[in-house]
Amino acid sequence: MRISPKPWMTAPETRAVMEVLNRDGDMARFVGGCVRSAVLDIPIADVDIATRYTPEKVMELLRDAGIRVVPTGLDHGTVTAVVNHEHFEITTLRLDVETDGRRAVVAFTEDWREDAARRDFTMNAMFLRPDGSIDDPFGGHGDALAGKVRFVGDPTTRIREDVLRILRFFRFHAYYGKGEVDPAGLKACREHAGLIDSLSGERIRVEFLKLLSAPSPVPVLDLMENAGVLQVFLPGPYDLEALLRLIEMDDEAADPVLRLAALAPERNGHAFRASERMRFSNAEAARFHALSVSEPEPGAPSFRPDIYRLGNALFEDAVRLKAARGAISSADAEAMIEASRTWPKPDLPVRGADLVEMGLAAGPSVGEALRRLEAWWIARDFVPDRDACLAETRRMIAEEKT
Repeated sequence: MRISPKPWMTAPETRAVMEVLNRDGDMARFVGGCVRSAVLDIPIADVDIATRYTPEKVMELLRDAGIRVVPTGLDHGTVTAVVNHEHFEITTLRLDVETDGRRAVVAFTEDWREDAARRDFTMNAMFLRPDGSIDDPFGGHGDALAGKVRFVGDPTTRIREDVLRILRFFRFHAYYGKGEVDPAGLKACREHAGLIDSLSGERIRVEFLKLLSAPSPVPVLDLMENAGVLQVFLPGPYDLEALLRLIEMDDEAADPVLRLAALAPERNGHAFRASERMRFSNAEAARFHALSVSEPEPGAPSFRPDIYRLGNALFEDAVRLKAARGAISSADAEAMIEASRTWPKPDLPVRGADLVEMGLAAGPSVGEALRRLEAWWIARDFVPDRDACLAETRRMIAEEKT
């Protein structure tokens, strides 16, 4: 099989790296996602290269050619070449010596097929030479074109090598699948779903948010629920209809945290917290929880306090969620979002330092006075300016002294 070389294959930076690595013959080939994307004629994310050379030899060759090289993962045979700010991840052919479902001990090999045999899916187990010819030991070319996500060899063996492959199976089907899911792969995922508990929250988060970012993730999420996979790391209830409506009204780039809040909102009182299981950052967890519980109401100016509390962007996302849940009409949602875009969140015109200058002792009393002033300001629809707020502050301070 052969494809016409893509522009990224013939770019000067790519050619510089491949010419060094292939100076002694067929020692390096493109591998993984860039090959899959080349076959499907879609944009690539990055360029991965597999080579027969050891990582030490790769570094020697590249440095001798004046190419910067970074030892990014020597234990697993990976180095990164950098040419004109373009990065190329280069990994020595490997085979797994020992695995525990989360990490593997590897040994280097010079056998292309042995390296392909340890990969997850057939569409990821192809090698592409610079001239466009493809080495395809497991039928990945046909599977990619047919939209069939199929494990290399025995699905159970692949899953036991790395349990994350269960989630990757569904994620790849969401992006590349056509028609029915591979039955052997689905059966293995269903039977081994409980092993997901052994994965770190970080790995689950990265993989699942990628799945949620797919153009149409709802059918795959439904499949995961029916297979008993979704419940292992994200107990329900789920609102697939709300997620579907959100995606239909979303005219911007997919926001996986927003989509998660539509699918499985984190309500107050839930014993299980998805943000904790997936090890969200503090900022991500706060945003996810705010999206889950916020209920902005239509009708200006009643929702302005919500804009002030949430900020414009978070308020607009909360409105989209409420419309997706069917709690407000799409017309009300559009009006609220438009109103938010024409009313930027204001800042309280007075600061703590102003209160201290008025003679209020620094400490908790300043914070309490600011909260009272803020409530007064919000109740007046944010109209009072700095002078009016300072006058009200003096009045409150005088009142406290009497």
